[in-house]
Amino acid sequence: MSHEMIAKELQGLLGLKGSPVAVKLVKTEADVPDGYPKVPEKSRHCQFVQDARLKGMKGYATRTEHLCKGGAGVMGIEPLPEAVATGSMYHNLGNFRTAEGALETVAAIPKCAGDHYASVYSPLESAEFEPDVVVIVATPRQALRLSQAYLYTDGGRFSCDYAGIQSICADAVVAVKERGVPNLTLGCNGSRKNSGIAEDEVILGIPPRNLPAIVEALKVFAEKWG
Repeated sequence: MSHEMIAKELQGLLGLKGSPVAVKLVKTEADVPDGYPKVPEKSRHCQFVQDARLKGMKGYATRTEHLCKGGAGVMGIEPLPEAVATGSMYHNLGNFRTAEGALETVAAIPKCAGDHYASVYSPLESAEFEPDVVVIVATPRQALRLSQAYLYTDGGRFSCDYAGIQSICADAVVAVKERGVPNLTLGCNGSRKNSGIAEDEVILGIPPRNLPAIVEALKVFAEKWG
């Protein structure tokens, strides 16, 4: 099943706003897919995802284009700033009562095992590369159907691992790339303020290999449940 077909099926079966977003982390400049320019403006990973989702943006971002150094850091595009790595930034922002609690949380945030040159973005339907992760911004009901569809074939449980910080970078991309299973996250202060994740939206990261079975399950649900 092609990227275009999967994206159109997901949009049609779920009524998604915008596109599922293909995200890939590349190790060298030579690994950037042909025809993908640098993103037009410096911004944050969460905004790049939104631009691909809602505006059809296709491009890549190196450390120079990433304004959110925490997001770039967990994706291995540059070292994590000390204030993020130690949790002091989040403690000072008021996310945690103690510095110890902040440090324990940031130590557990998913981080890429290796270094990367850039992150690459595209709407899934026009992606000319195999993504590491497909990010879907959805309503809770749409997220429910995606979770049910993932479990349709073999059953089990759906992961929902988050801490309310570094959500679209660490939770929706890095955790999924490193673990090989989907994850659902509720966003963070930065992604909701800076990239326009709406109050009624949540974020899922899904390995692309799972999407064909998810689409087939959604078709079954549409027949049985309407």
